[in-house]
Amino acid sequence: MSELEKKNCTCGCEGEECTCGDDCSCDEDIVELTTDDGKKLKFFFVGTIEYKGKNYSAFEPAEEIDGLSEDDLVIFELSGDDEETADLLPIDDEALLDEVFEEFCRVLEEDELAEEAASLEPDGE
Repeated sequence: MSELEKKNCTCGCEGEECTCGDDCSCDEDIVELTTDDGKKLKFFFVGTIEYKGKNYSAFEPAEEIDGLSEDDLVIFELSGDDEETADLLPIDDEALLDEVFEEFCRVLEEDELAEEAASLEPDGE
């Protein structure tokens, strides 16, 4: 489970006040996470990876959130087998968090390089 995918809305609205219509995909990657105190926060789902036998999901803020910049990556450990219903657990171990972040960066870079290489391949003309 190392596939990372982040869709971008073609209208450029990034999920806010979309004018694309019902077939817009901009809200597909936005998830609403609820804090312990019941506050709902919107994030873009970046992807899920497996690292050292556990699954981790990463998110970027989709709205202004105190203490986070729009470029921050928030990573949680997934508790459960199904990504859709798993609980998101904070990673308290700073060393592990750094390792998981580095793995996300490595996988993202591999995905970007693969896409770039595919775009350079001849069309078979």
